[in-house]
Amino acid sequence: MNKYFELANNFFKGMTGLFTTLLSFAVMAEILFGNSVLGMGVIDNIMGLINMLGNSGIIGLITLVILFNFLGDNKG
Repeated sequence: MNKYFELANNFFKGMTGLFTTLLSFAVMAEILFGNSVLGMGVIDNIMGLINMLGNSGIIGLITLVILFNFLGDNKG
């Protein structure tokens, strides 16, 4: 059973790494070329998320800490 949990854990770590890389690529492409990437305004979406978390007070702060912990676990 532990083998299946380890397999799923490795899969999600890999997917998180892939999406983090794609997100950073999309941000850099939008900065360099000035257009939205694949019809999506990546920077606008990120700014909207930051504003939403900022307006949520302590719940937004807790959510932000949890997200950073998830992304920080990916590096290992």
